[in-house]
Amino acid sequence: MVENLKKIKKVIERAQNVSLLPSPDFRKDSFPATLALFYSLKKLSKNVNLLTRDYPKRFSFLIEKEEVTFPKADFLISIRQAGTKISQLFYEKRENGLALYLKTRGEELKKENISTQPLGLGDLLITLGIGEFKKVEKFLKGEPKSLINIDNQLDNKNYGDLNLIELGAPSFSEIVFDLINTIDENLFDEKISNCLLAGIVQGTSNFQDPKVNEQTFQKASLLIEKGADFKKTISQLYGMGEETSLRLFGRVLSKVNLSENKDVAWVILTREDFSEAQASPLDLRFSLAKLSSSLFPSQNFLVLWESSNSPSLTRGVFYSPSKRMIEKILARFTGEQKGDGVLFVAEESNPQKVKDEIINSI
Repeated sequence: MVENLKKIKKVIERAQNVSLLPSPDFRKDSFPATLALFYSLKKLSKNVNLLTRDYPKRFSFLIEKEEVTFPKADFLISIRQAGTKISQLFYEKRENGLALYLKTRGEELKKENISTQPLGLGDLLITLGIGEFKKVEKFLKGEPKSLINIDNQLDNKNYGDLNLIELGAPSFSEIVFDLINTIDENLFDEKISNCLLAGIVQGTSNFQDPKVNEQTFQKASLLIEKGADFKKTISQLYGMGEETSLRLFGRVLSKVNLSENKDVAWVILTREDFSEAQASPLDLRFSLAKLSSSLFPSQNFLVLWESSNSPSLTRGVFYSPSKRMIEKILARFTGEQKGDGVLFVAEESNPQKVKDEIINSI
């Protein structure tokens, strides 16, 4: 995969005019993954054209109206307002063409700030989530100079000049994450991260897809670190019935730390975390189920939070397949074991001190 990503990076670097085509039926997360690629290529100063004329309305919150335009024409005239403000535009149809008149404020509009771009295929076409070329052809005007085919399905026909087919990827957004990271890891900003996080959530059905793996959690956590708004994503994509648990899971993901020498992951949740997620400790069940799955990077994890009762206490959950570690927790704190997990209470009000005590003791 790494070598293939490097080849694709070189092709993208050489191309100036790039067209993007997500699955026409917007399968799973093909649209937000394509949108993340769109914004990334824009940051690289590429001329980018989305070939689709529509999009799923649930992803409207990801679209920057001033940047994303859907094709209604065959040609684009771009004017860069460097020191110049365009206040009005007029046009006049003439016998042999069309005249455009611009009213400006500020500095004089320079010729080099005006560019034209045909909205055809350009130098490169990238498809995402489309299994065979015949589904691509109806969107084309002519043959693409170069074609990159991205998918995660076994039945893909490998019709591209370069094919990035990752059968184990739970979502398209995770493949695009790897591609963007290969091109330039500094490209990730809030906008791109939001698209990819929304795609991962959509593509994995709230992390319920059996293909979800430890890389899925790691990528989601990194995107939140880069500014992705998990709470807003869940609010936009899903109903209130499951929204609370998922919002709290977003807070958990954003706070996961790993003590590598102990192989223990730990999370400390504050009252503000519960307040922001509009959740209670009872809503941790979803998060605990994900953390205790074999897919999470660490087999041992600790979740701590400050009790709202008076006097203030620290409550926690420690999970481990190690009987020795479980016994050490039960020896130090009042708790109840359920399977490989312990729900316990510490009389210390500072969760940070409880965390340090546990990490040092196991």
